[in-house]
Amino acid sequence: MSAGPTGPAEPEPVLYAESGSRPWVLLFGPLLALAGIGLETLAPGGASVPLWLGVGLLVFLYTLVLVRSRRRFLRVELTASTLVQGSTRLPTSQVSGLRPADEDHYGIRVLGDGPVVPRRHGPVVLRLSDGTRAVAWARDADGLRRALEDLLRTRATS
Repeated sequence: MSAGPTGPAEPEPVLYAESGSRPWVLLFGPLLALAGIGLETLAPGGASVPLWLGVGLLVFLYTLVLVRSRRRFLRVELTASTLVQGSTRLPTSQVSGLRPADEDHYGIRVLGDGPVVPRRHGPVVLRLSDGTRAVAWARDADGLRRALEDLLRTRATS
């Protein structure tokens, strides 16, 4: 965001976005602890509350690390000016077109933080303005492809 003469500029509208992970996954640890305490109260001898709270905390911390890393490395966001793939930012002005959906994408540079398209994500092969190709990816590759096609179409008509 850059500041204009009248204050901060409005953020660009997001054309396509994937967060990488849902935050509700963090509830698994506390829900596990509550279920364990609840079930153990039915058993003779009562519940081991500190033990179940410790288990819930450990599961919560583990899922917190997973959710934070997935949100950092599997984030996809497309605006009119930028395509974000993980921590990689590609100006959309460098995208000149899209390759066919069925084109082989092996051996082409993958955007983002990994050497390959992430598991359970689909590839979208981009043709860049310098003549090279790059592979963008998304969990909903068809949705990202449609958003990029719409962006390229509106950029060509303006």
